[in-house]
Amino acid sequence: MENTKDLEFRIFACILLHPEIIEQFDFEEKYFKYSNILKYMAELYYKYQSLDINIITEDGKNETAMKLIIDLLDYEVSWQSIFGYYKQLKETWRNNNIDLVTNQFKRKEISYNDFTKKMFELTNDDFDDEELLKPNQIDNELKVEREYTYIDELDYLLKGLEYGKLNLFSGITNHGKTTLMIQLAKNFIRQHKKVFYFSGEQTAGEFKNYLYVGMCQKDQLEFVRDEHNPRIYDTKPTDEVLQYFDNIYANDFVVYNNNIIQNDVDKMIKVMKKAFNQGVRIFFIDNFMQLDNSEKLEEQTRIVELFKRFAMKNNVIVCLVAHPRKTQFMKSRLTIFDIAGTQNIANKSANICTIMRTDLLNEADYNEVGTVLMNNNYNITNCDAVVEVLKTKGNACKMVGLKYNKELKNYYEAPHCTQQELQSFQESKNKKRRNGSYE
Repeated sequence: MENTKDLEFRIFACILLHPEIIEQFDFEEKYFKYSNILKYMAELYYKYQSLDINIITEDGKNETAMKLIIDLLDYEVSWQSIFGYYKQLKETWRNNNIDLVTNQFKRKEISYNDFTKKMFELTNDDFDDEELLKPNQIDNELKVEREYTYIDELDYLLKGLEYGKLNLFSGITNHGKTTLMIQLAKNFIRQHKKVFYFSGEQTAGEFKNYLYVGMCQKDQLEFVRDEHNPRIYDTKPTDEVLQYFDNIYANDFVVYNNNIIQNDVDKMIKVMKKAFNQGVRIFFIDNFMQLDNSEKLEEQTRIVELFKRFAMKNNVIVCLVAHPRKTQFMKSRLTIFDIAGTQNIANKSANICTIMRTDLLNEADYNEVGTVLMNNNYNITNCDAVVEVLKTKGNACKMVGLKYNKELKNYYEAPHCTQQELQSFQESKNKKRRNGSYE
């Protein structure tokens, strides 16, 4: 007999993503071995008109069901798949019962009349057999909603940032993660697309100033020099520009109040839901290592899973910043395995990108990155930074060279290699190959 536990748990995971399905779809308990979980989830949904891990853990009345439901975080599902899972569950239930009744008859545990009666009931149960679709009945229109980084090559590689997806960004300290995130946020805010931003390492005022400076022209900025050391200065918009931006973008972004002592993920998700209810659809978490208990690997997996589910359930974009493992700080070019947490974190992200500043690369990394960049049509000597796509559901995993405007705190795509640079690189490569063959 086939075990239905995995199918049932996939159905429950879909319900967690989209709990309204409980009242839209008639689930029959007889098909479920773990019907107690189904009943418990339905009871909580009808009580709170919502359903998530917070509600389940806070309710805590059914400890067995609660522990099983928490296991659902490990399941990778799309809630639309629930109908297919349910059909498969019913088919499996029927086949298992047919085997059971047949074996009972073979062992003479039931009479022939009981056997035929039960088989008739099983084979005539309503299983809503799927229709076979003809080509002209299949809707192949791809309705993908996405936003763009406005770094052309990066947008091509990722195919933009899709709604409903989680995007992970990483890099070692001071290599530009926050600069890139604020630049993306600024691009969306300028289009009056509502943004939520959590900055664990900046005050709300520092974030706002950084954001607005990136929106200014040079003549809209003030450079405030330190009274003790004139070489040190701070950059800020003029008062007139500051007031103008406050008015024009008054409803376009909200910032998580990090003066709140409790910065745990459950509090964060609740605040994000409030922002979503106010029309926010693009969320930045910079960085999730600033949340309480995030140093624990099992908690990191749960945190990333909750952000992923939030993105899927609400059809929003979540951009999550993660620090690499501390043991890898001497290494600038990261792999998926260097990013904080377990491989589960990488599996839960639609896109994974890292950023490196070329002036902070050690010699070995500089040479390695320079070679890969040249193969991707960029000369490292013309690049201030590099974004590397490590995972994507888009077009390809490659590197993108970036230039940096220090005054406006903006990245833009570096120029592509000239034919002369490519030819020189190829000649150097051929020379090294020939030298190596004579060693």
